Amino acid sequence: MVIEVIMPKAGMDMQEGQIVKWMKNEGDYVKQGEILLEITTDKVNMEIEAEASGYLLKKLKHDGDTVPVITTIGYLGDKDDKVPESEVEILNDKKEVEISKSYTAINEKENYIKTDKIRATPAARKIARDSSIDLSDVRGSGPKGRIQKIDVENHKMPEIKSTPLAKRIANDKGIDLSAIGGSGYDGKIFKEDLPLDASKSIPMSNMRKIIAKRMTESYFTAPTFTLDLDVDMTKSISFKNEIMDYIMKETGKKVTITDIVLYATTKSLMKHPYVNARLDGENIIIHDYVNLALAIGLDEGLLTPVIRNAHMMTFKELVLAAKDIQERTKSMRLSPDELQGSTFTVSNLGMYGITKFNPIINQPNSAILGVNAIQERVVSENGEIKIKPMMTLCLTLDHRVIDGVIGSKFLQELKCYLENPAIMLLG
Repeated sequence: MVIEVIMPKAGMDMQEGQIVKWMKNEGDYVKQGEILLEITTDKVNMEIEAEASGYLLKKLKHDGDTVPVITTIGYLGDKDDKVPESEVEILNDKKEVEISKSYTAINEKENYIKTDKIRATPAARKIARDSSIDLSDVRGSGPKGRIQKIDVENHKMPEIKSTPLAKRIANDKGIDLSAIGGSGYDGKIFKEDLPLDASKSIPMSNMRKIIAKRMTESYFTAPTFTLDLDVDMTKSISFKNEIMDYIMKETGKKVTITDIVLYATTKSLMKHPYVNARLDGENIIIHDYVNLALAIGLDEGLLTPVIRNAHMMTFKELVLAAKDIQERTKSMRLSPDELQGSTFTVSNLGMYGITKFNPIINQPNSAILGVNAIQERVVSENGEIKIKPMMTLCLTLDHRVIDGVIGSKFLQELKCYLENPAIMLLG
């Protein structure tokens, strides 16, 4: 029995997926549960398993193709099974439509193709296509002006004038001289005309495109402002050191300052719900729960996986949840739904030595917290000069939802927890 392989809808917002790589070739036998192909959605790479055992009869879509969800991309079945004729006919019809758009008639006897404007043999068209020659610039020598192979071969592209040195450097660097305007007589190109410091152009990945789109929408949609507040991290550091061995013994995970910040943030959000809200038209939706997103940077871009119901977790449970989602993000083992539904986001650049930044809100959140590096600074305390481990918190807010006073009160609450972490454990 023939079984369709479809592009799955792996998340409520998923509209299409791109095939990264088929793991099997046509004709290969695939066991049920075996990885058949890898796809990428807006931000997540996913491995798709075979739903049944059988031979990969046909690939309808190939590596690099972007396909709408619930679209058939291939077929599994027994060796003697045939791909449904209707699918083949659709593909053939599509090819015929594409051909009919380019050519108005085919004369196999004379071995040439006639279009509305240009008559040329297939061989002439192939050479022109491979050589990037516009057939409208070629004069045909065949019957009724038909362009033949020899006409294309004899067609001379505009001569590019350059010095031998410029030509040699261009060949070595892969520089297209036809795109350069020379400064010499009649456009002659010299070494000085070459863009030797030319930038490398690479296509944006799907992930990068989505990040660019969403950050642009966020930046131009929400009127934002950022509040900065310095925190004395002396007691948080002591707290981490005191519980480190216990947490390691209980969970096998190393507790970090980030874990303490996440826990303190969750506690603060429950006391200041407007910072945990979102805008829906002319209504403000105030959440009575915290779905905490953690911004994680990868070589390919930024992901914001969500720790759901973080407000219900003990400190130990939050450490486990944070470590789990960080590890699975770095190995690209997240589901699309784990990147949705956040109510607030934390972005920590402290490990890179960053001391202050203005994070962009992760829509549809109304706020995002930027966490910075801990630095030893000279501070005044009760008239005495001391050196203390200080950290700056940067809170970016959507001014449509949150005013400065509300944001300031939230930061003060968070500062209180971080400077007195034992209070967080009281409930």
